[in-house]
Amino acid sequence: TLLIVALVLAAAGATMRRSPIGPHAPSALVLVVDNSAASSAVIDGEPLFTSLVRAASAVLDRATASDRLWLVAADGVARAGNAKELRAHLASLRPEPVRLDLGRAIMTGHELLHASNRAGEVVVVSALQRSALSAANGAGDLLVLRPTAPPPANRGVATLSAGLQPWGPAGGRVTIAIVSPDTTPVPVALSISGRPVRDVLVTPGVPSVQRVGPQPVGWFVLTASLPPDEFRLDDARSVPIRVAPPALVDWDATDRYVAAAAQVLAADGRIRAGNGIHLGALGAGTSVVMPPGDAARVGALNRALVARGVSWRFGAVITASERTDSGDVIATREDVKRRYVLDQIGSGGEVLATVGGAPWLVRSGDVLLIGSRLDPEWTALPLSASFVPFLDAVLTGLTRGDVVAPMGIAGEPIRVPARTTAVARDGIIAPVEGGGMWTPRTPGVFHFLAGPDTLGAISVRVDPRASDLARASDRDVRVLWRGATIAGLSDGPARAFAAGGRADLRGALLVLALCCAIAETVIVEMARG
Repeated sequence: TLLIVALVLAAAGATMRRSPIGPHAPSALVLVVDNSAASSAVIDGEPLFTSLVRAASAVLDRATASDRLWLVAADGVARAGNAKELRAHLASLRPEPVRLDLGRAIMTGHELLHASNRAGEVVVVSALQRSALSAANGAGDLLVLRPTAPPPANRGVATLSAGLQPWGPAGGRVTIAIVSPDTTPVPVALSISGRPVRDVLVTPGVPSVQRVGPQPVGWFVLTASLPPDEFRLDDARSVPIRVAPPALVDWDATDRYVAAAAQVLAADGRIRAGNGIHLGALGAGTSVVMPPGDAARVGALNRALVARGVSWRFGAVITASERTDSGDVIATREDVKRRYVLDQIGSGGEVLATVGGAPWLVRSGDVLLIGSRLDPEWTALPLSASFVPFLDAVLTGLTRGDVVAPMGIAGEPIRVPARTTAVARDGIIAPVEGGGMWTPRTPGVFHFLAGPDTLGAISVRVDPRASDLARASDRDVRVLWRGATIAGLSDGPARAFAAGGRADLRGALLVLALCCAIAETVIVEMARG
């Protein structure tokens, strides 16, 4: 009877859920390998990444030819393939200086499993950095493999700023801040484009301001470096420096607010009185043009702009109360009571600042137009602490076309300036679409190019959250990822497939049937004897 039952069950393809007996039935598995920045940390002399890959490979070793498999790494792309193909891709992975949103990766895995119409599970192999965890919606089996050794202590460069740009030939000031688990002063080496500047001691948590002496005119890269530790990606930071002579500016001395701000910039060596840039009115050369106080003069100004080839003109007057939008030129949001609509009548124009989403500061060639007069009756900007930095940015950077963009994060998209045709780093040039989105994959300083000319630069760094190597606790994981099974990197791979699939009992049943047949034969022969 037992022989017959075993044969019938084997013929029916019997399986058992969550059983270690026999090979698992055909199932689906999404393997998430977290090769983000934290995986490059060294623990007990070995990169954590090596342990993660070893555990992920052990999971793939348990796969069969009937399984459907996917691999998701720090780039967020789900790659389908058999075990051999995914193992080859796994071998090609390296630690990436980007941040992987683990919650989003798990939800991607659940969606793939649902679409496969098979029982299966998501397996996450990660350092489980606390800052990388986010909630994961959706139902499904989840196995989390994590390291058991504690993360190493880490210190890194938290802040590196070159202040107002461009620097004058006399040099500028550098601000450095260090993050560290203690307050022991850390030696920092400063260099400019490979030339050592000085070594300084910086106390963690206390910003240090250093004066850098005269520099030649041009574009340079300022780097602050720490002695190497177990997490190298934040041991150095680099920012671009633009060195240029003071701008020559002609301003209206009777314009109270503009004249006061210009005198402050002149006293600081940022600008000098001269005929290089005309501030307030349209001149023969580079000009920063504000609308005239008398509306009857707007028509004549527009005709002069058209004759100059400027692709913008002043349109209708708007007197509604609005605010400037936060951006690179004006960091704060300032009230605007009165402004002219800036209409674009040709191609080649560039919007530099907006009010309520509408152009307010624009550029066409060597002419910049401001939609309001820089007067408190038009806008609160002249009464704001942002006014002098705004005027500095306009006169020393925007009129020259130089762009020193705010810091970018590796792995996150950045909008490049409109005239950009390519970005360059360390001699490698990659074409991009001007005004479009571009995603840097590595930290460092990238220069924006317009043909052979350098328009500006941006400093790209590792996400600052990567410097905190603290791991999430098992409780944190279970709160965010309900129903997760948590195991170590060494013993955890053996639980793969058993968590989401079903054990195939056909082999065991056939062995049982064979044993029953042998036993019955032996019993019959004994009875005959």
